[in-house]
Amino acid sequence: MAAQPEPPSPPARTAGRRPARLSRDAIVNAALTFLDREGWDALTINALANQLGTKGPSLYNHVHSLDDLRRTVRMRVVGDIIDMLNTAGQGRTRDDAVMVMASVYRSYAHHHPGRYSAFTRMPLGGDDPEFTEATRAAAAPVIDVLGSYGLGGDDAFYAALEFWSAMHGFVLLEMTGAMAGIDTDAVFTDMVMRLASGMERR
Repeated sequence: MAAQPEPPSPPARTAGRRPARLSRDAIVNAALTFLDREGWDALTINALANQLGTKGPSLYNHVHSLDDLRRTVRMRVVGDIIDMLNTAGQGRTRDDAVMVMASVYRSYAHHHPGRYSAFTRMPLGGDDPEFTEATRAAAAPVIDVLGSYGLGGDDAFYAALEFWSAMHGFVLLEMTGAMAGIDTDAVFTDMVMRLASGMERR
């Protein structure tokens, strides 16, 4: 796959602070960096504390538990993706907007694999209302673009889910190496344009 440009998402600040200067925000930023290097399953309180040069108990002054940390990380990632899609789609409509937004989404997944994994770890209709609302908000920029095809209401929401399903499947195939030896840029562009033409017909 050809090198993808870095997407316009807010970068995590490099962690490595002295224990006395720890804060919840610094810990979350460190967790984002940790995720991209080590992966979701490796994220534990002790592993993150080791990266920060401190001990696990010091982190509990700022996060309640590993679940609290992971949930906060997910919410941050969702917010970053919303900002990224809004920025990419600003002032664009129809095929132009769809292609640009799809490209930055794909690029984000490749540049931030750990964060992307965090984004997809919880069901959209799970038992966390705040996370469910946030993930639905992540679809809002796409739904706005679909409005330029004349789609609205449930049609636009379902079309956004269908579009996301295609994007997610594609980037996973790339990230696992299943498309090695294939011109994935060409396939990706063709897939997105086929999806866009389907929006037009609907």
